[in-house]
Amino acid sequence: MPSESEENYLRALWKLSGGPEQWIATGKLADRVGVSHPSATRMAGRLGDQGWVEHEPYRGVRLTATGRELAIQTVRRHRILESYISTILGVPWDQVDAEVERLEHAVSDDLICRMEEALGFPARDPHGSPIPDRAGRLPTTVEEITLTEAPIAVALEVVRVIDAQPDVLQWLGERGVTPGSRITIEAREPGGGPLLLMSTGTDRPVALSGTLARSIEVIQIVD
Repeated sequence: MPSESEENYLRALWKLSGGPEQWIATGKLADRVGVSHPSATRMAGRLGDQGWVEHEPYRGVRLTATGRELAIQTVRRHRILESYISTILGVPWDQVDAEVERLEHAVSDDLICRMEEALGFPARDPHGSPIPDRAGRLPTTVEEITLTEAPIAVALEVVRVIDAQPDVLQWLGERGVTPGSRITIEAREPGGGPLLLMSTGTDRPVALSGTLARSIEVIQIVD
């Protein structure tokens, strides 16, 4: 079984990969995990020795079929734990990731399945990210778009906030921009620039940078 560090790398590779054939630059992997480029290169070699990745100079790293299965199970464990401590224990969505980082490597697969069942088999975690099922399949979802792509003056529902830092999640939560909330874009600068939106239940507009807007996925509400 992968070590804690190896699981973190596998999960990072899965998140970075757009598909099973995609190569990820070692430098990009290093930035994602938060280590030096030489450290990521050494880990890529270790993962390759285990048969979990392919690693080639100047091409980067990509998951093998076995590595992809391990990565998906790691993602599943992380997101179910986040859902459990958020729903059952009431841990705020901006704190669940840090708590799960301390727990996930010590929890058995059987306990994860029991947590999933107790939650009623949730499709998404507190941040709106899809949870793979026991066979590693992701739930079927409506195609989401980012706020930078969404139409102006149309009712939208927030579906997912991707990889935001805890302080950003807390800031968004205080302004009513969370999965399940309804929002409307009031104005947007061209070229993926800043935008202004209104969230249901708030009386003041919220200004978001273009970068943050690209990390928030929504669907259009059809009444």
